[in-house]
Amino acid sequence: MRAVDDDAELMLRFQKGDRAAFDQLFARYSTPLVSFLARMVSDRGKAEELAQEVFVRIHQARSRYQPRAKFSTYLFGIAHNLALNELDRAYRKRETVLEEHAAAQLPSEAPPVEAQLDAKYTARRLEAGLAKLPERQRAALLLRSREGMSYSEIAKALGASPSGVKSLIHRAREGLLEILGRERP
Repeated sequence: MRAVDDDAELMLRFQKGDRAAFDQLFARYSTPLVSFLARMVSDRGKAEELAQEVFVRIHQARSRYQPRAKFSTYLFGIAHNLALNELDRAYRKRETVLEEHAAAQLPSEAPPVEAQLDAKYTARRLEAGLAKLPERQRAALLLRSREGMSYSEIAKALGASPSGVKSLIHRAREGLLEILGRERP
């Protein structure tokens, strides 16, 4: 068996009562977790609530934690399941899900206004295209491209096989290209 990763070590320390270890995990993962969830549910406020719920569940399940995979795989697996539950709940209620757009911080030397507008327009088109993908494809693509997870880590997080994840990511990329090609400016 391979060595336990640093994050899993922190979780094991928390399991033994080290509150600071949990705080480190929270500090390390809260921003990427909210980002992932926001892209899954298209609502930043709901994503922040779900991220809090992920950490509550991790806190509650600390005594049962076993480092069978990387901690990030465990964390994003919980997040993915909560996001799917939220999307299902929103669909059943036929709620309108709000589109998420965090205000991007501009660098100190801002590019020309036209370049800024082009970048914002492209980002909006990409986010809108991502929102149209099926949930599992979107999750697999985001975990790979934004979180840098391997196919096997994504497979564990999504409850799929590595070859299934490759297929999901391929279909997501093809679908995104098709969506973006269809919606030319």
